[in-house]
Amino acid sequence: MEGTWPLRLGGKECGSVTASRRGAYTLFTARADWTGGLTRISLYGGGREGVLGVLAPDGEGVSLRRTLSRSELAAFPAEPEYAAESGASPPPGGPWEEEGEPEGEGAPGAAERTEPEAAPSGGAQLWFEGSDGALAGFDGRRRLVALPSEGVAVPDWAEGVVRRINGREYVVFPR
Repeated sequence: MEGTWPLRLGGKECGSVTASRRGAYTLFTARADWTGGLTRISLYGGGREGVLGVLAPDGEGVSLRRTLSRSELAAFPAEPEYAAESGASPPPGGPWEEEGEPEGEGAPGAAERTEPEAAPSGGAQLWFEGSDGALAGFDGRRRLVALPSEGVAVPDWAEGVVRRINGREYVVFPR
């Protein structure tokens, strides 16, 4: 992957992101005239998001320099269109709807747990997938993060927060 893409922060184009090949790696450099502080940016395109990292102040604005391997680039858009704040634009292809109720509700002590609840509207919970496979959602009161739990031993006390979303098991945490 090589090229230059516009960097949009705060709704305005204020810089650019450039990718260049360095042997088996790809070097990303970003530069922007931005005074909004530390900002995590992603590359967007084709309905996908690839997190690049955090722009840090460098005296004249903000910049980022990151080297990625081929395997790390697999999670990135094949044809990027632009860069912007991470999570600023949910990729098309999401949102996903949650299937059924959380597992383990009948377990002893489930009522006392402070686990994420369904959306107050009574509808299905909406989830957006990040480039790392984690899901982000909102239950009407707070943000939720769901991490894949397939093949992971979940302790008995945490079984109430395991949910099946889009056919996969996730452990859901309030954020």
